[in-house]
Amino acid sequence: MNAPAENAINVLVTSRHDEDCKRICSILSNENDFHITGIVKDIAGIIIKSERFKPDVIILDMQPPGMSGEELAPIIHRKSPSTAIVILSENEEENDACSAVKAGVSGFLLKEKDAKILSYVVKLVNSGGLYVSSSIFIRVFNAIDFKNQFPGQVINELNTTFSPIERSIITDLANGLSDREIAKHLNYCTGTIRNYLSGIKRNIKLKNRIQIALFSLVYGLIRLEQLDIWKNHRQFAKNEIQ
Repeated sequence: MNAPAENAINVLVTSRHDEDCKRICSILSNENDFHITGIVKDIAGIIIKSERFKPDVIILDMQPPGMSGEELAPIIHRKSPSTAIVILSENEEENDACSAVKAGVSGFLLKEKDAKILSYVVKLVNSGGLYVSSSIFIRVFNAIDFKNQFPGQVINELNTTFSPIERSIITDLANGLSDREIAKHLNYCTGTIRNYLSGIKRNIKLKNRIQIALFSLVYGLIRLEQLDIWKNHRQFAKNEIQ
């Protein structure tokens, strides 16, 4: 285990299962950005240690004995308001995720699918971000008014779903470039760009290029400031004023 850095993120690990605790600690121990402040398995221990240690992040089993994660989250926040909570769940249920987020949980991951990105999510929520597993993200996003309920937080889940090259392709597409123009701009062959676009549509279940562009703007994959049409309009408006 690497020695934690001076400004390491203090993490309290909670689970009723020894194997889960070991796996979580093993993942975080690969980096010196984290310091495990404790491991607890019961409700009383979670509440007492959250108040005593004031950890930066608590990793919480979705079903701690005697209480659900979303029931426990408000209690933790009363004891330690600045602590971010990440729930690990065995169930791919959007209702569980919605309830957890509404209760103040900053991260909702699936144990089997999302373990590989646990360290990323801990860093994200510690910096004020919000993460929901990719399997249920769209459904949860549509069920909760994130922009009004979480105006200061970053909904950054899809940034892990798409690679940098895919986000570049999406930006070029939104700027009106054809497949051939995108390929020339990014130094790829046209067939490769088409394969990427097919994968993007399949990944987020969209039908065409227009839907990709609109989806990417709505969900924050690209910003208006990145688009030529926005830049040109602002320049046009500036010239009109002058």
